[in-house]
Amino acid sequence: MLTKPAVRSRRALLKNVVTLVGLGATGRIFPMVSFNLDAFAQAKTESKRVENKGSTVILLGTQGGPGVTLGRSETASALLVGGQIYLIDCGYGALRALIQAGLNYNDLSNVFLTHLHNDHTSDLAALLSHKWTSGRAQPATVHGPFGTAALVEGAIAFFKADTEIRIVDEGRTVRPESLFHGHDLTVPAVTEVYRDERVTVKAVENTHFPERAKKKMPYRSLAYRFDMADRSVVFSGDTAYCQGLVELAQNADIFVCEAMDAALHQQMERAAKEAGNGESIARHVMETHSTTEDVGRMAAEAKVKTVVLNHLVGVSNSGSGLESVESGLIASVHKFFDGKVIVGRDQMRL
Repeated sequence: MLTKPAVRSRRALLKNVVTLVGLGATGRIFPMVSFNLDAFAQAKTESKRVENKGSTVILLGTQGGPGVTLGRSETASALLVGGQIYLIDCGYGALRALIQAGLNYNDLSNVFLTHLHNDHTSDLAALLSHKWTSGRAQPATVHGPFGTAALVEGAIAFFKADTEIRIVDEGRTVRPESLFHGHDLTVPAVTEVYRDERVTVKAVENTHFPERAKKKMPYRSLAYRFDMADRSVVFSGDTAYCQGLVELAQNADIFVCEAMDAALHQQMERAAKEAGNGESIARHVMETHSTTEDVGRMAAEAKVKTVVLNHLVGVSNSGSGLESVESGLIASVHKFFDGKVIVGRDQMRL
């Protein structure tokens, strides 16, 4: 028999559980638990405030390359237009970052993947599975280059056991494959790939994969341009200098472009030479990514208004030396581009 204190403790526990379940009905409880509630509420209020003030770019993850760090999340950006969320890339940490930004991932209906490297896709299975688990998920389409449809199928397969368990145990009737679909894009030149009442999206193939690699595989890498009523935003994806990207970005208001410090690029170039003609990570990085000077050249040629440096390698998200590092990156871009340059940080709003 339970003592009176034990009964009170049990009742308190049950009361807490009921409270959590009630919150869970909103589809937010589990993500919210891991965050400071005041910070979450503030971020959500800010997102609501900008809904009717045009578009907002939120940098969810600005880390370059695969790897899990405490300083930055892997690459992902959200474009908020009239209260609708468009997700560009979905690297590790994207799901958590959406919640931190006060965005409801259940309302997310379109994801645009630049390419299928894991630092741009790792959180996709987590995103889709949690959308389905919430019971309030809107249908979602994942757009991207060849392999995207298969990636979505694989993501659904990843949480198949969870699906089957919940169908039996919770009586669910909607299957994830009826909600989530992948759309492989073919864009030999600048091509419109999506349109709704808020945005028009164009894409072009960039130069993240060298020609020798493309001859051996069907996979490609893309850049995207979003045109809204108030402005245009271009996301470069991972790429070396690319004339097609310059064409896509003509007169854009914001050019979110990957960037590597020129000195680090030179280190990679030396490492690639030491490796000879063999395949190496250094060779890949050196040949298929943009230096800050490359970014400046493309921005100047495209006549964009503002450059936002993204997918940063070896740059923390905070710290005493961050401003000095950022100043150096900006100065390098300014060798070719005389417009505004911003160094991206996680949760930055533009």
